[in-house]
Amino acid sequence: SPVLTTGPPATAGGYSPIAMTLPKNASTVNERGNWAVRRRILVAAKRDWIGGLSLDDVGPRLSKLILFCAALNAGLHLAASIRTRGLRRSALFFVLGTGLPAAGELLATGPLKLLRHRLRYRIAGVPLAILLGWYAVIHGSFAIARRVSERVPLGEDAGKTVPALAALIGVGLDLILDPAGLDIGLWEWNVDGAYAGEVVGPNGLRGIPLVNYLGWISLVGGVTYVYGLGCEDEAENRLPVLVLLPYYLAAVGWASKRRKFGYLLLSAPFPVALYAAIENR
Repeated sequence: SPVLTTGPPATAGGYSPIAMTLPKNASTVNERGNWAVRRRILVAAKRDWIGGLSLDDVGPRLSKLILFCAALNAGLHLAASIRTRGLRRSALFFVLGTGLPAAGELLATGPLKLLRHRLRYRIAGVPLAILLGWYAVIHGSFAIARRVSERVPLGEDAGKTVPALAALIGVGLDLILDPAGLDIGLWEWNVDGAYAGEVVGPNGLRGIPLVNYLGWISLVGGVTYVYGLGCEDEAENRLPVLVLLPYYLAAVGWASKRRKFGYLLLSAPFPVALYAAIENR
C-alpha cells in the first residue's frame, strides 16, 4: 500500500507541505512494465512472421475471397493430378510446385527486397494464396504443355521441350496477370520496371521488373523439368487446363475494364496453347 509523506517544511517564500504517494512495490511495477514491453515485441514479431499487417494491406474480405478461390482452384488441380498421376507423384508435384516458388518468393521479399505482397494471411511475408496460385499455374501450364506436345511427337526431346513450352505458357499468362495484380494492389514492386510502365503500383512505382519473368521461366521450367526426370509418360486430362482458365479470364476482365487491350495481344501465347490443349484430337 502507498506511504503518505510530506514535503519540506513551509518557510517564507518556500514550499507548503504536500502529500506524495510512493509505491512500496516499485520493482514489481517495473517488472510488469518490462513484461508488457516484451509481450508487445513478441506479438509484433509473431504478426510479422504470420502476416506482417500494415495499414495499406488489402482488406480482410478481399483477402479471404482470393484465398478461398486459390485454395479451391489448387484443390481441383490436385484432384486432377491424383486421377492422372496417382497420390505419390501428385504429392511430389505439389511439393515442387509450392516449395520452389516459396524459396523464390522469400528471396524476392527478403534479402533482395524487390517485392512486397499486400494480401493478408501470409507466412514470412508470402501469402498462402500466392503459393497455392503458383502450384495451380505451374501444374496447369505443365498439363497444357503435355497435351500440346502429344499432338507433335517429340521423341527423346520431350524431356526438354515440355518444360520450355510450360515456361512459355506460364510467362504468357503472367504477361497479363501481373499487371492486373499490380494495378489492383495485390502486390507492389520496390523498383520501377521496364514492362507495363503505365501501371502504377500502390507505392507509386511503375511497371514490372524484367527479373520477374526470369523468375517465372526458372520456376515453371524448373519444376516441370525436375518432375519430368523421374516420371513416366502420363496421359493428361482436360480438367487442369480448364481450371487454369479462371486466372486468365479474371485478368482479361481487368484489361477490358481498364481498356488496356494491348495486354491481350502480349499474352496471346497462353490462350492459343490453351485452345490447342482443349481441342479434340
